[in-house]
This record gives sequence, C-alpha cells and structure tokens, in this order.
Amino acid sequence: MTTPPGRRRFGRGERGSMALIVALLATALFLSAAVAVDLGNAWARKRELQKQVDVAALGAGHQLPMTTSNRLEIADSVAASLTRNWTAGQAPSITGSQLLNGLPEDGEVTFWTDNGIACTNACNQMRVLAPEADVPMYFSGVIGIQGTSVQRSATVRAMSAVPSSLSMLPFWLPSGCALGPADADTSGGGGSSSSTSTTPSPSASSSPSTSGTNVPVGDHTLSGADVIVNQNSSRTISDLTVHGVSKQVDRASIRFYSPGQSYFIEYAATDLKNPGTTLKVADFQISTEVTATPGDWKVYAVVLRNKDLEISANHLVVHVNGIPEPSPTPSPTASPTPASVPVGCVGQDRGNFGQLDSPRKDLGSGQTNKRLAMNIAEGLDHQLIPFVFPEGTTPTKDCAAAGGGFIVGAQPDNLALDGRNCITGDTGNDGPAIFDGLIAGIDGRAGRLSTTRPGNHTTCPGRTDRAVGGTTINNDTLSCFLRGGATLADLASSSGVSPTMLDPGVIDSPRFVWLPVVVATDRAQKGFQPILDFAPAFITDETQTTSASADNGLQINGNSVKTFRLFSFNRDALPVDSRSPTVPLSPALPSIVRLVD
Repeated sequence: MTTPPGRRRFGRGERGSMALIVALLATALFLSAAVAVDLGNAWARKRELQKQVDVAALGAGHQLPMTTSNRLEIADSVAASLTRNWTAGQAPSITGSQLLNGLPEDGEVTFWTDNGIACTNACNQMRVLAPEADVPMYFSGVIGIQGTSVQRSATVRAMSAVPSSLSMLPFWLPSGCALGPADADTSGGGGSSSSTSTTPSPSASSSPSTSGTNVPVGDHTLSGADVIVNQNSSRTISDLTVHGVSKQVDRASIRFYSPGQSYFIEYAATDLKNPGTTLKVADFQISTEVTATPGDWKVYAVVLRNKDLEISANHLVVHVNGIPEPSPTPSPTASPTPASVPVGCVGQDRGNFGQLDSPRKDLGSGQTNKRLAMNIAEGLDHQLIPFVFPEGTTPTKDCAAAGGGFIVGAQPDNLALDGRNCITGDTGNDGPAIFDGLIAGIDGRAGRLSTTRPGNHTTCPGRTDRAVGGTTINNDTLSCFLRGGATLADLASSSGVSPTMLDPGVIDSPRFVWLPVVVATDRAQKGFQPILDFAPAFITDETQTTSASADNGLQINGNSVKTFRLFSFNRDALPVDSRSPTVPLSPALPSIVRLVD
C-alpha cells in the first residue's frame, strides 16, 4: 500500500511503544483521579467534623466559666452533643470522661483563660477537639495508602455583651424606674433643693402637700412594719406592699415625709410585674438623706392615677433615734437639704432620671461645660461596664468606702477610660445642653437626632421628620416597631418578653438609646454610684396607654429642652447584636458565647 505524501507510516515496533505510553498515561490519570476522590472524601469528613465541634462547643458554652465543680458536667454536655451529631469513622459513643483523659486521639476538652492560658478554675474559654474520624482510602490503596484519620477543633469564649458607648445616653435611671415611661430633670444643673421645697398646709399632718397643695388621698394602702433606726446610719427597707392599686397604675413610689413635713424624699418602687391590685416593693436602702434628721418620718405609697397623684390612705413610720421630734411648724433651719429632691417613678415635676457627668478624651479641662452636649450628640467615648458586687452582697448606692476612698472593685468615671463602673451625676439637667446635644449640635457636630446625620430620617410609616427651629430631626415612635400584636405594656414587663415583639430595626433609629441603671434613691447622691445594669430606651412620650404627642418626648422652649421623656423597656425584646462590643464575663450581665477559633 502506498503511503500518502506528507505522512509517515509507523512500523510494528513503534505502534507498540505508543500503546505503552497511552497505557501509562491512563494509569497515572486514573491514580490521580482516585487520590483526588479520596482526598475529597477526607475534606468532606473534615467539614462534617467542623460542624460537629462548632455545635458542641457553642451548645455547652453557656455553662462557662468552668469551675472545679462543673468541669465534668461541661465535658458531659460536649460529649452528648458530639454523640448526637456523630460523624462516620468515629467511635460509636463519646463520654465526658474520655474528653478529659488527656488523649487527643479520642477527643479532648481543654479550658483556658481569656488570654489563652490553660487553667483549672474560673476559665471562660473552652477548646473542643473532636475524636478522630477514620477515612478509608478506597482507590488510593493501589499505591499503598489504606486510610487516614482527621480531626477538627472549635474554641469558644463566654463574654458579657455591653451596650456600645456610642449608643449610651449620658443620663442615669433609678433601678425602680427602668421599665416604662421616665421624665428627665431639665430644671438646670446643680439645682438647689430650696427651689423644690414644699409648703405644708395646715392640714399637712393628715394629707401631706406638695407644691403648696394637698395630695389627694387614694383608696390604696401600704403594708409593712414600722422601723427604728439610729441617727446617721443606713438601713434596708424590706417587705413593703402596696394594696388596692388599679390595673391602670403601672408603678408607684415610696415617699418619706420629714419630721414636721417640710419636705419629702422619694424612693423608686418596683414596677408592677403583673397587672393586678398588689405591688410588692423591692428592697431599697435609706441612708443619711433620712437618718441625718431625727424624729418620725411618715412613709406613704404614692401612685399616679389619671395623671393625678394620690397618696396611700395610711402611712408607716420610720423613727430616727436622736433629738426629740421637731415641732410640726418647721423652723427656718429646717428647710430641706439637697436630699429633698425626689427621685421616685411617678409625679415628679423634676423628673426621675438624672444627668450623667462623664469625661471625654477630646475635651480639655477648660471645656467641661461642653461634655454633656457632646456626650449626647456623639455618645460616650469610652466603655462603661456594670459594677460586680460579691455574691451575697447587697448592692449599695455609693461607690465610696466608709473609711474614705472607694469600695473594692470601684472604677470611678473621672477618667475617660474603658471599664469605668462608678458614675457621677448632677442634681439637675441642663436644658440648653440637651437641646444642643439632641438637636442643634455642638462644635460642628450635628445633634443626635438631626437628619443631617446619615440614616437619621424618620422611617415609621405615616410619620415625617419634625422641624425644630432651623433643624429637622427624626420623629420615630417606639410603637411603630412593635410586632406580632405586642404592646408597649408587653415591652415594659419584667418577664415573658422576647425578640419576636420588636422589629430589630429599632436599634437603627437615633431615638434608640441605652442608659446606665443605678440603685439611686435620691438625686442628691452626688458621689459616684455603682452601675447595676443598662436599660434600653426610646426617646418618646408614649406610654403603655397613650400615643405620642406632637412633641414626641421633646418639648422645646426656645433653644432649651423643657421636657425630655423616654420609654425604657425589657432588653429581652432586642436581638443579640453580633456587633455589640464585649467585655470579660461578668455576673452582672447576660453572657454571650462566641466562636473565637
């Protein structure tokens, strides 16, 4: 046969060589594909293991910190989760004991400090190593690889979430007023109590007066025991109950009228946990604001019914040992001291939450007059955290130690540093500074609610931005973020609150803020006060039963805020925000567990 031009005819030997090359290449490709398949199986098994340990670590993380008493309990929880999510190739059962035996191949749970140092007690960090999973090499066996073992690990840390300092409003709430409506004191900083003193009427002994008029007597009563205390001492008042309140009454205050009834001091009572006719008052502490004045202090329960104050039909007595009870007709020297400024939850013409005097890094010593407005507009520039009282210790309202200095663990907020847990305030608030901080702005920085800030426009359907002077501000209401038929009364409940009640977008409104909560019983507490917690709130004058007015929480008088109101609510209505900053685990805050490796 003739070979066509340009083509070469292979001989029989050359054709055999080509067949061998093709065979070798096919074998190499087959082996490569086999190894790739087996490696793919190994990688897939690793992914399964990673899911297994992630779930196990996060699921048991809520039991952190690890202590000598719960170490095995945590390991058992991890083992139970690993077993439920068993991965092919592992031993059929996993126990907590094997995770603590020091043998990595059968899985291991180890505990570390926040800094990654191995520890044996009070450990906030945990690493979970999955037991080995055998992965057979089905195709790679032809080249001598029979199988391999894979493991994966996950590390979690228990931390405490604290509100961002940028969302912190520089005011404080008394612990008894941390659910529901609250009014700020905008009467001016450093207020003199003489301007708020009451003038008893001739019938004051039977119906105490405030602002020159008698307070009507309601049909509710106060039960508890009369108390005797020593002069200049402290005492916890316990087991008080208000009876006969209407279901429309959402809170009360406990009012102490001084001997001679020339002034009163008011204590915030616990919110009504369940609507009904009885209010159990949480324990609270009285100190020298009462006990410095000897005599019989008459104690009433005060409620707000249909916008009118009513005192209880009866009263209890706190007798302060010392000089004899003064005459009912007060002498000129008996005028109220700064402690007479009330701080209850109802009926306060001076409000019931106070100004926070917090320093800033960007303001010098000669600019302290700017820091309230700046802290409102920009938020605090350092992180506050709660004060952690030792277990079994009753929280106090003062960070000062009896013998001078501060109580153990106190970090006074007199320096703009993270981790401050004791705050100081003023007996009044500065209306013009609040106006600048919320609306007009300061030093070229827009007010907190100003729509010149990105994302600050009103988002509530049917509502528009509000014009205040030459500034336009956000006009959202809290109720427009309610979901699932929830009400503001639901949000202000102390239990049964869940994130399904509130649109998570509420945190993006500039009217959403956080406030530190203190023990505070009187606004004359001018020293440093320990932070108990933080309460979420919304700037609005809505209540559980009324809609927002045209002012929507901010009544303006020229360039000053005359009335400043907000609604505080249960934090359980908020989603866990992964963007929130965290601090080392603190018993004072809900814990959050996060994967860190």
